[in-house]
Parts: sequence; C-alpha cells; structure tokens
Amino acid sequence: MLSMIGIAPHPPIIIPEIGRGELSKVQQTVDGMKDLGRRFKEQDPELLIVISPHGQVTREGPSVLTQEQLEGDFGQFGFPKINVEMQTDGQLIDLLVEESSASPVKPVLLTDRDMRFSGGKTLDHGAMVPLYYLNEAGVSVPGVHITIGFQPYRQLYQFGRDLKQAVEKRGISTAVVASGDLSHRLTPGAPAGFSPRGSEFDQLLVELIRDGRVDDILNIDQGLVEEAGECGLRSFVIALGMVDSQKFKTEVISYEGPFGVGYLVAAIYPNSG
Repeated sequence: MLSMIGIAPHPPIIIPEIGRGELSKVQQTVDGMKDLGRRFKEQDPELLIVISPHGQVTREGPSVLTQEQLEGDFGQFGFPKINVEMQTDGQLIDLLVEESSASPVKPVLLTDRDMRFSGGKTLDHGAMVPLYYLNEAGVSVPGVHITIGFQPYRQLYQFGRDLKQAVEKRGISTAVVASGDLSHRLTPGAPAGFSPRGSEFDQLLVELIRDGRVDDILNIDQGLVEEAGECGLRSFVIALGMVDSQKFKTEVISYEGPFGVGYLVAAIYPNSG
C-alpha cells in the first residue's frame, strides 16, 4: 500500500554539519525537510522507495540498485564521516520487473560490476540528503533506490504506474521520496548561469504540483524546461505515475531559491482530496 510521496530537494548544504554558517540561508528548506521527516514517521512505512536524478543513468531506462546493502557518504563534499545506509528489498524489485515486462520502459538492474567506478559507494547525494532527514526523524527501513531515465515523460509516468502495481502486490506500507531540485538558473551567479525563465519554470511547477495538475506537468513546455536547467522533473513524473487514476492531496511545505537553485518540499497523500 502506498502511504505517501514526498518531494524533496537534495543540496548537501542543508545537512547541518556541512551547511554550518550558511544554514540560516536555507532555513525554510531545513525546516521543510524536518516537517517532511515527521510526516513520513507518522505514516510509519515498512518500505521506502527513493527516486533520484543523480545516480547512474542508462539509456535503456530507470536504473535500480540490486545490492543488498546500499551506502554512501558526503566525502565528495569534504565530509566522509557523514554516511547513509539503506537495505534493498529484493522482493519489490522482482515485482517491478514483472509488472513492467509489457511496458515500453523497464528497470535496468545494476550490480556491483555496474558500479565499479563508484568507489564502492552506491548511494548518490540525491538519495542521501533526503535519507539523512528521514533517518533523523526515525525512519530507517529497507527499500529500493531508483535513478531516473531520460525517456519521454509519459513513458516514465507509466513506469510509475508499474511501480505502484508492484507496491500493491508487495502488500506492505510503502512511502516514496522523489528527489530533485528545480531551476538551477534563478539568479546571476547561479550554478548553471542565469535565465529569467528559471523563476518562471519554478513558479509554474510549484503551482501545478500544488493543484495536482498532472496532465499539465506531462505537457509542460520543453523550451521552458531546458531554459530552467532543472534536475527533478523526471523524478516527480515517476512518482506522480504512482497516483494515476486516483484522488490525491498535495501540500507544498516550503519553496525557496537562496543560492540560485529552487528547493521544493512537498507531500502527496494518495486516496485523498
């Protein structure tokens, strides 16, 4: 049973040990992630699905890590002692393979051999930042790590539908984190350069998510998406596929862009609204 979906940003600077003196500049996001963690804890999930745009991406489809124990640390940001772990639920992976067998997009299963260039680390920061906050809230359960694919939105949406069917067959309470930042071009000096359309994209996407306008998200103008320099839209599309054909309620918890990158925190509750 799908209990909730969280939309979460992943800037390492919101980790207190990393952000330090800069933490106050992202206080809305820090507070939003703490709020999201509490909401996950209230749902008391037995499984967790993390969808990230920063893992190993393949041309064939979304990637799924198959190792029994997933781990990673923030060494690339200068903090190797801050680490995150998650156990993999192999049953859910098997069910996802089964459910997607007739679909245009199927999961690409990654083994240790496929991750040989990762230095033995399997979790990327797109997964680790949300997991850090969930762990802090007392949520530490097995699950599945999925990295987005670059297939058309509607195919990724179908993948999300297949993922939901796998969750239903698994038969235990499952929560989802769709990790992703919005525009990386909000201000002069932003990581991807400045575009006035970055803010336009963020305002539109926040509104569409708040209002649950899924079809408008799937049909969002590609010129606008390219100008925005986002990294989260495909994560969100997969997650939204999991609430296809049912009512759901969305709560936007916070949004800000203090460093030229848009950070959205939101919660989606299936079978509500």
